[in-house]
Amino acid sequence: MIVNSSYAGARFSVVIVNYNGGEMLFDCVRSAVREGVPPSHIIIVDNGSADHSIHTVETNVPGVQVILHHCNAGFARAVNQGIRQASSEFILLLNNDAQLEPGALRAFADGFDALPGMAIAGGQLRYPDGRLQSAFAPLPTVAEEILPLFVLRLISPDRFRRKTLDEHPIAVESVLGACLCVRSSVLPTLGLLDEDYFFFFEEIDWCRRAGQIGAEIYYLPTARAVHHGGRTANRFRGPARVEYQRSKLTYFRKSQGAAAFHLVSAFLVLRTFINGLFGALMCAATLCLNRRLRLKAATYWYLFCWHALGRPASWGLPGKCSDRLGSF
Repeated sequence: MIVNSSYAGARFSVVIVNYNGGEMLFDCVRSAVREGVPPSHIIIVDNGSADHSIHTVETNVPGVQVILHHCNAGFARAVNQGIRQASSEFILLLNNDAQLEPGALRAFADGFDALPGMAIAGGQLRYPDGRLQSAFAPLPTVAEEILPLFVLRLISPDRFRRKTLDEHPIAVESVLGACLCVRSSVLPTLGLLDEDYFFFFEEIDWCRRAGQIGAEIYYLPTARAVHHGGRTANRFRGPARVEYQRSKLTYFRKSQGAAAFHLVSAFLVLRTFINGLFGALMCAATLCLNRRLRLKAATYWYLFCWHALGRPASWGLPGKCSDRLGSF
């Protein structure tokens, strides 16, 4: 069934998690409205922003739903709150630094109509300059953690690709959460995002669980979005890497058991130490005049200190709600 963009947009609710998104949040919301999403179907969950982003949206797009936190509740919890407020046929998770391109929601709707077994779909992501971003990936494995990616691609090039110029829907193991759509009717069986993940890996775990119940995950390259990519993480390099590795360890502990968890844990510590040592040597060789090398080395040593101190729960992204400080 081919539908126009306005009708397609009415079939969607859009959930956007915001943390000091600035003008990017307004651009994100405006792209959804242009695609025909009624403002009342746009749900913004704000994780304790201190900027003007929410005020700008409420002033310029009356009718959007806003859920305010006074602290950082994490991505998964914020998304779940938004999903509970949604009542549409499809729910789109859209990063606040992403904007839908014309026809994106029509492409999602057409994909869901053509593929009745599809529970989760991911769209094509591009940088503002048009370069293609990674948008899908295989589920993480111990082998992937230990072996270099180029070796894995030599072994299985199709499985370990993360982007493609192919224009046809592709069945994949997981899609990235920057522009991810879920069929609402599967949620009673699939469940919501796992809130043990604060930031990173929550959508990968969701896709893993979807596969376990026999649901299909697809990459839909005609559902396009521009994604600036990593704006929040880039503002907090060391803390963001802590959250990434914490979530990675949580994923292996939950999905692959104690042996995999301990093996990946030991390898992460070793790799972080080696990278930190190499970074320090590179800084010394350049008399620490190269800012990029200084930041890179400092990030690795921050991360190594987190491991060495027993991975304190208080380390990571700032402004966390008090009940999120006790997690792994």
